[in-house]
Parts: sequence; C-alpha cells; structure tokens
Amino acid sequence: MELGAAGLGGGVFDIGIGGETRRDGWIGQYTIPGLAPCISFALGPAAAHAEMLQLSRSGQAVTVEIRLPTDRPGVVLRCRIDASSQDLLHQDFLRQDLSRFRRHIHRTANDRSSAWAIGGMVLLLAVCGWIVGGPEGARRAVTGGIPRPSGPAISRETMYRWFGARLLHPAELPGLFHLLADVCSRARLSSLPELYYLAAPSNMNAYALGGRDGAAIVLTEGLLRGVTPGEVAGILAHEVAHIRNNDAWAMNWATALHRAIEWTSLTGLALLGAQNTAAGPQLAALLSAAPTIGRLLCLALSRIRELDADATALELTGDSHGLVAALDKLERHHTGSPVLPVAAFEDGPTRLLRSHPATSERVGTLLRLAH
Repeated sequence: MELGAAGLGGGVFDIGIGGETRRDGWIGQYTIPGLAPCISFALGPAAAHAEMLQLSRSGQAVTVEIRLPTDRPGVVLRCRIDASSQDLLHQDFLRQDLSRFRRHIHRTANDRSSAWAIGGMVLLLAVCGWIVGGPEGARRAVTGGIPRPSGPAISRETMYRWFGARLLHPAELPGLFHLLADVCSRARLSSLPELYYLAAPSNMNAYALGGRDGAAIVLTEGLLRGVTPGEVAGILAHEVAHIRNNDAWAMNWATALHRAIEWTSLTGLALLGAQNTAAGPQLAALLSAAPTIGRLLCLALSRIRELDADATALELTGDSHGLVAALDKLERHHTGSPVLPVAAFEDGPTRLLRSHPATSERVGTLLRLAH
C-alpha cells in the first residue's frame, strides 16, 4: 500500500501489511529509531464529516490519529502515532508538520472537488449536446462551451465605470501597500495587484478581479475604517490567494459552461417538441433539469474556491487570528450576529444555494487547519 506523504516533507512510503489482525483491530506497527513513537495502522469504515486528523492527550502520552482515503469505497486507513508529548514537542512535530500535513490534505481535497465540479459541468453539457445532435452535437457543444480568451487588462476607466472605484497610490496609504507587498512576496506573484478605493462608508467588503497577468483588489471605505492592520492583512491575503489560485479563470470556465448548458438544453427542448419519440419525456426531463444542475455545480465550485482561498491565506500569513477576526467582524456587519462556533459545518439544503460557505464553516475550517 502506498501513502503520499508530501505534506510531511517525504516522498512515498511503501508500507507492506501482513499477518493476522490483532484483537484491537490494528494490523501493523512500526517504531521510528531515535524518536520512539509507535505507529499503528488499521483499515476501517469512513465516517461522515469525520476529522482527518485527531489529537488526544493523557498525561505525558500523546496520540495522533490520521485517517487517509484508500482505493476501497467507504474504507479509510487509520494511522495512529503514540508517543510522549516531550518527544513530539521537542521536534515541533505537532505544531508545524501536522499542521502543514492537514493543510496539504485540505488543499488536495479542494483541488479534486474543483476538478469534479468542472468535469461534471462538461459531462452535463456533452449529454445535452448528444441529445441535440448525437456524437457530433456533443463535440460541438463542448467546443462551444470553452470560454474565449479574456479581454484586455483591467483599466482604471473600467474600474471607475463598473464600481465607481479610484486607484490608490502608495503615498496615500503606505502601511496598506507594505502589507500587500509582503503578502504578494510570499505568494510569489511577479507583480502587485492594483488597489482601488470605493467610497462606501456603510459597506464593508473586498473584491479581487483578474489573475496573475493583471489583477486588481477593491477595498471599500467602510472596510478600511472598520478593521485593524492584522485583520486587513488577512483580508488582503484572502484576495491575493484568489489571484494566485487563478480563481477568476476557474469561475469564468464555470460561467461559460453554465451558459452553454442553458443554450443547448433549450435547443434540445425545442427539437424534442417537434418530434414524437418514446424517450421524449425522459430526455425532456433531463434537459429541463440540466440548467439547474449546472447552476448548483457552479455554486459548489465557488464555495470550494472560497475555502481554498482561506487556506491559502493562512499559509501566506501564518496567522489565523487576523482572518478569523475579520470574518467575525464582517458577519456582524452584514447580519448583525456574531459567528456561531457550534455550526462549523452547515449540512442542509440551503448550503447548496450559497456562492460562499457559511462564515461559521469558514472559521471552523481555519481553526482546524491552524492547530
């Protein structure tokens, strides 16, 4: 069995498991010379919303359990590390390596979910095209759904016309530009995004536009007046993460695919209305539902990219407190209520209709990734 361990700074460990299963369910053990923790492995059922990494402590004994996916549906590999807290803390194992490993798993899962969302939209578009015109119709639908190259770089005139925002200069807010330069340096961006100021004292918000080749960040007056330097650093890191991760490109793809699904499904419904086939009602039902399914996939992709931007912001700043405090302040401003820590994961039908995860889910995820 091969386990990827990039998050721990290693390559790929090949772990051979043999022999009989012990009474406690664990099927293998290994001891690291010099550090002396005992590492045990077990295969078990995957639990819904279960933590990938759990930490427990009893006196000086520390137990870390990691649940990794396997090639068997519904089965996870449980890796348990038993050691003394003195040994582990001496190597800063819990605070750094495990935190990086947790973020690595989170980012990998987000990337996979993003690919599934876009792949699902492409497949849905191909099915609609096939109903309209067979294999050739599927090919034309997918080809037509590919977004066209983006237009010219964001201009100051466009920003003023769209948002009423004006360009900021470093001499006006040198501290803000210093924070931006520091975050962009850590993100390894070749150039700084332009900062724009929107005179909206009653609005607290920030927007990122464009990608690595040309980007802009819009900050409202209410935001700049209502947050601390640490909080604005977290907000800038979140927006820079969108730019570094090319989230605008991903969402442009999703938007173009959704529009193509809408157009192709309407064309298919018109053709089916002129025909009288036995499969007509079933195909019509599929075509009627296709735009809604595409929209839900588009919203899911947006939520995934938001969570990924939060995780990237945590990597860029190394400080979860600033972003968490900013999210709590924004939640109070927009809803009048503080973030509810008990609702770290919103599991209901209304979640499917959100373009952003609930703030409580974002805060809960950030706290899990930071510790």
